[in-house]
Amino acid sequence: MRRVIRPMTRRSTLAISLVLALALLLTGAMVAITHYSAPAQQAAPQDNLTAGRTLLPFEGCTNIMVGKNASDSGATIGTYSCDGPPGANASIHVEPAQSFKLGSRLDITYRHWQPYTWEEYLASLEDKPVVLGSIPQVRHNYRYVSLMAWYDDLRFGGINEYGLTVGETTIGGRDELYVPRNPLTESKAFFVYAGNTKENGLMTLALARAKTAREAVKIIGELVEVYGFVEAGEHITLSDGEEIWAMEIFGVGPGWVPGSGTPGAVWCAQRIPDGHVGVSANRSRIGEVDLADTDHFMASPNIFSLAQEHGWWDPSSGAPFNWHEAYAPRTKPNLREWQVLNAVAPSLGLDPNAVNLPFTVKPDHPVSVEDIMAIHRDHYVGTEYDVTENPAFYVDGVKSPMACPWGPAELFKLLGVTPKRSVGTPTSVFTYISEVKSWLPDPIKGCMWFGFGLADTTCYVPVYSGVTSLPESWDRPDMTRLNRSQAYWAFALADTLSRIRYQEAIDDVRGVRDPAESVFLQEQGDIEVTVQDLYAQKNQTAARNDAEKLITRYVNECMTAVAAGYWQLSDYLLFKYYYSSDPDTMDDRPAIAVSPRL
Repeated sequence: MRRVIRPMTRRSTLAISLVLALALLLTGAMVAITHYSAPAQQAAPQDNLTAGRTLLPFEGCTNIMVGKNASDSGATIGTYSCDGPPGANASIHVEPAQSFKLGSRLDITYRHWQPYTWEEYLASLEDKPVVLGSIPQVRHNYRYVSLMAWYDDLRFGGINEYGLTVGETTIGGRDELYVPRNPLTESKAFFVYAGNTKENGLMTLALARAKTAREAVKIIGELVEVYGFVEAGEHITLSDGEEIWAMEIFGVGPGWVPGSGTPGAVWCAQRIPDGHVGVSANRSRIGEVDLADTDHFMASPNIFSLAQEHGWWDPSSGAPFNWHEAYAPRTKPNLREWQVLNAVAPSLGLDPNAVNLPFTVKPDHPVSVEDIMAIHRDHYVGTEYDVTENPAFYVDGVKSPMACPWGPAELFKLLGVTPKRSVGTPTSVFTYISEVKSWLPDPIKGCMWFGFGLADTTCYVPVYSGVTSLPESWDRPDMTRLNRSQAYWAFALADTLSRIRYQEAIDDVRGVRDPAESVFLQEQGDIEVTVQDLYAQKNQTAARNDAEKLITRYVNECMTAVAAGYWQLSDYLLFKYYYSSDPDTMDDRPAIAVSPRL
């Protein structure tokens, strides 16, 4: 018998309905969550972003990439913090495998998808998708866990049934390469990294059609060459257990049309060395390119010629070709790059003010999933960039309990402090840490540790590659009201409430979050052994079916338990920091109801 996590019933310790209703009426917490105002955080230098496309201070995403020999488990680890504008939301669900008739076509559609106000969002719902073109459909799509965010259910990668995981960060590029994503422009290119219907974006097409990271790079590369790439430059992280790749794509300008005889994009992919760790934080990271090293590099056929055509590289100079110097030149440092690389290799003494940092570094010690979780939760603790150590947060020599790295914006403005952008950011709509072990059976090969919202206050839940369905409560939140039947709101509310007296409240969050994550991590070995036993005892088909049922039940129980625990945590925080002035009246801190039993 293996240990199984099951949700347990627990009497609510708080006057839930009355207190919640009172707090929402008095404080407008609903408005604060739905229309969250990002703090005036100092933007990470985005020196290579296309003109007119500068990101808002908290926008952008972060990916961390760990080669299999750099992790303590032998897995590749690929992460994704999906960070967006105020008011964005997220959901997670499973897209089933599908088969199609020979000769079928897949329509690629467009719809306005970047509203920044509630009114614009409501208006955008009336827009009808415009069909930009179509591509050949494959005979069979693989099942995958789809991650959706923003207002229009944009598909932002995930994990498929073979453990392939995909994430992204927007990196910008030269003005000449930018292609507006608008069907009314002269450009006939139509691929972007994320689509507003399933399979419309490059990331979900990779999940639906590829089993390995290398295969996914080739599929994406061919699609953008044939059909074109639009908008600013993009980094895509692809991980499969054996390899992890950093792929970067730029358009070729608005005048390109399909069938012109030239590629509709320029792209390059570099494999993270097996013993190294890399990062992408909203700017190009690939440097010198050696296409003779096919084990570590792939690229479009125009990688050199396009740069020569524009005068961005002169081979006669004798200088080696440098990808980011040609297509996304740098002039400023990027603090998040330093934050990640320094965290895993402090012995290198990397300079946070350096304009150019190594593409990857060898970590001082093998990196664990817990190490990477900690980096995603970090706000430069222990460094000069920790905003909570600003003198403005100290009163009579004592740090204020309101010293919070995540805002609110009004408090930062009042105190005159401006935080640096960090990997942890309050506009994360979700984050994941994907751990893929190539030697395990497909249903447990990939474990995507997933959490809604800010990494600092979320709880990472294991979502295995073999899962065939997920709780309905984790899918498509209602953004017009706080809804207790939806998990997303439990995390959003707990996060918002934790900022009232952050220095105290974060301990309450950790007291609920950390024990649950610890149990899930301990259970991982038992789950893996159980599934491997199934494969040893049964034929492949029967073992896979049984393993998927076991995994699906387990993942659903974990997610249900965490959502219930976070609702109790929200109630606890609400009562403790909004309502109660006497700690003696407080019941014990709640716990996520997990039951590790043999």
